[in-house]
Parts: sequence; structure tokens; C-alpha cells
Amino acid sequence: MRPEAAMGIDKRAMSVQSGGTTNLAAGGIVNAAPRPTPRQSANRILKNASALISGKAIGGVLSLAYLAIAARSLGPAEMGFLVLAHAYATVIAGIARFQSWQAVIRFGAPMIAAGEPAKFKTLIRFTVKLDLLSAAFSVAVALVFVGPVAKWLEWPAEAMPWVYAYCVAVPFLITASPTGVLRLFDRFRMLGWQLAIMPVVRFVGALILWGAGGGLSGFLFVWILSALLDGASLWALGWRELKARGLMPRLRVAEGERAAPDWLPFMVKTNLSGTVDLARTNLPLLIVGGVLGSAASGFLQLAVNLSNLIAHPANMLYQATFPELSKIAASDGMLAMRKVALRSLATGVLIAAPIVIGFILFREQLAILLGGPEFAPAAPLIALMALAQIVRTASVVLEAGVVTAGRAGYVLGSQTSSALLNILALAIALPLIGVSAAPLSIMGGWLILVAMYLAALFWRA
Repeated sequence: MRPEAAMGIDKRAMSVQSGGTTNLAAGGIVNAAPRPTPRQSANRILKNASALISGKAIGGVLSLAYLAIAARSLGPAEMGFLVLAHAYATVIAGIARFQSWQAVIRFGAPMIAAGEPAKFKTLIRFTVKLDLLSAAFSVAVALVFVGPVAKWLEWPAEAMPWVYAYCVAVPFLITASPTGVLRLFDRFRMLGWQLAIMPVVRFVGALILWGAGGGLSGFLFVWILSALLDGASLWALGWRELKARGLMPRLRVAEGERAAPDWLPFMVKTNLSGTVDLARTNLPLLIVGGVLGSAASGFLQLAVNLSNLIAHPANMLYQATFPELSKIAASDGMLAMRKVALRSLATGVLIAAPIVIGFILFREQLAILLGGPEFAPAAPLIALMALAQIVRTASVVLEAGVVTAGRAGYVLGSQTSSALLNILALAIALPLIGVSAAPLSIMGGWLILVAMYLAALFWRA
């Protein structure tokens, strides 16, 4: 089998990745399609993002439905317990998880373009090992700290067995390697449908609990089950893709096989950046719960879930932008990559703007519609979180460009600086203005990120 066939690369993909010519293992050069223009590349990013959004849109609608059911079944206080338990598991998984999906794309794309399946298998074996190690570490950390955290957040004793079970489910939130494989090989439509698994499970489970009169323990069980099925499905799809392309790595390392020296430093930097970003979005929820009580966390989570209708497309835009920018930078250089990044940014902001305006205008109606009259205090939080997502959309696209430019360390520094200022602002403002400090501090952190990323991409460019 030819190397490029083993890698599963068609002519169109190779022309994108190697700039109109295809380097074969035999050393020959075959003319392929001309290089895509920035407009064509931006359109491809939008197409791939749309494929992801199609599944996420289903999930977004269902998430609002199951959130409404949970809110009306549990009330603000128990709803707060539920979201805090999930936030705790998410934070632990984020701290332990290496962003190995970025390494799969960053280092795997050139290997695919050059037709080097052996090197690609080594990369996948390396990232999978890191995922497994981080999964084991995350369980240990979650179990060690769950007691003190539960005491601080005043979780009810009857819910603690399910909280411990949530800790064991944390590894299923760590699915970086298979995610990277599917994105690298443009399986965005498949990923889009996979994204609907968790919300579908939660929606069906919430409906059953609503009819049966289930309480907090029942909802915790459904949330855990959804995490298990979501993670297992991603690993199954990723492994299936590798097997179909003849790229399944062996369990044992071949003699003389070594990881490249730049793989681990890159993943450490991106992992720390991801951890800091996770702290920016999830730590405020835990802080609000600890300072103002679980009901305030319930109000904030309602606003966060609604704003996720904007945040999810922004995430999908990043996931579609990074692979494309990596290919463009490798074939056409940094200038072309910057042009495509700016086009993607403008597209994302223009798409998000009308939704944000709608959320601001109908914030009170949305709060009452989803949670009932008890959740009316969440109305201003809905408006602020929606407005913050405009800034976030710009930041995630620019971050893809900065990482593509090989400045993962700069991203880490930027994320750390903005997150520290975010938490500091929250600590100062929370006693003064209440829970509204959370979305305001989050928005401020993202504004700082946008400024720093623009400087990295275009200062002395």
C-alpha cells in the first residue's frame, strides 16, 4: 500500500495540506489542485464548523429542555448542588487532561502530508498514553479533594455517594486523542452527531425522572451516565477511524522508536493553557456557590447554559479553525494564515451578534420560561453572559492563530494573566455587586485575551 493511501489522504486533502503539490514517499511530485484562497479556506472552516454545530444545535436545544426540567424538579438550591458536582468533575478533568488533540493536529498534519504512517502511529501511541495517565491521576485527585470541597459547598449527605461516583466517571471526560484524530481527518459531521449523545441522554433521563418524581440523586445518576456514554463513544469512533486507515498503533513500542522532543513541551503548555481557561469558566461557578450559596450557582448556571447557545458555535469554530490554519501555515505561510483567521473571526462575531441582542432583549422571559418564577433573578446574568460570548468568539479564533504560529507558550502566559485578573476582579466585586460579578469578570478576562492575541499575531508581523 502506498504511504499516502495508508494515511487515508485523498487528493483534495493533500492539495490543501501541501499547497498544491503532493510529496510522495517515492520522492516524486504530483501536481494537484491550486492552493485555496483565504476566502475558500475561511469557507471550509465555516463548513466544518457548521457540521459540528448541527449536532451541537440539537444538544443546545435539548440542554435547555433538560435544564428547565431539572430546575423545576429540584428548585434553585438542589439545582445548584447538581451543577456544582458537574463543575467539580469538569475542573478536575480539565486540570489533569493534556490537550493532546492539539498535538495530534499540530504534529500529525505534516506527517500525513509527507506520507509517514509510522511516525503518526508513534504520535498517537504517545498521546494515548498521556490520556490514560491523566485519567488515572484525575480520579485520585477528585477523590482526595471531594470531601473538603463538599464541606465547603455544603453538599447534602444523601448526594455524596453519587458525588463519589462522579469522581470515578471523570476519566470519561478525557477524550483528547480520539477527538484530535477525528478532527484531523475532517470527520466533523461525525463529531457533530456525537456531540448530541450527552444532551440526548440527559434529556431522556430528565423526562423519566420528571414523570417518576425523581430527586437530586436521580439527576446525578443521569448526569454521570451521560458522561460515561459520551466519552466511550468518542474513543470508539476514534479507534474505528484509525483502524479503517490502517493507522492503529501497536501496544508495544518498536525498537528504536522515540517520541519527538518537542511533543511533550507543546502538550504541557497547551494543557496548562486549557486548565487556566477552564478555571476562568468553571471556577467562578464554584466560588459563587461557596460565597453566595448553591442557589446563586443555580442562577449562574441557567445563564451559562443559555449563553452556551452562543459559546458552543464559538467552540466549534475554534475546533474547525485550528486544523485548517495549521494546513495553511504549512503550505502558504503565516500571512495567509492571519488573513484566514481574521475572516473566521469576523464571520463568528457576525453570526453571534443577533443571538446576543435577542438574549439581552428577552432576558427576563427566558429566565422564567426555563426555570420558573424562582429563577427570575437570573435575568441580568443571562444578558451579561450573552454579551461576554461575543468577546469569547473573537478570542478563541485568535487563539487558534497564535497556537498555529507556534506560540503555545505565549498562549499560556496570556491565559494565565487574564485568568488571574478575572479571579481577582471576581473576588473584589462579588461582595459588592453579588453574582453579577461573575459574568462581568469573565468578560473582562476575555477582553484582555483578545488584546494580547492581536498583539501576538500582528505586532511586528
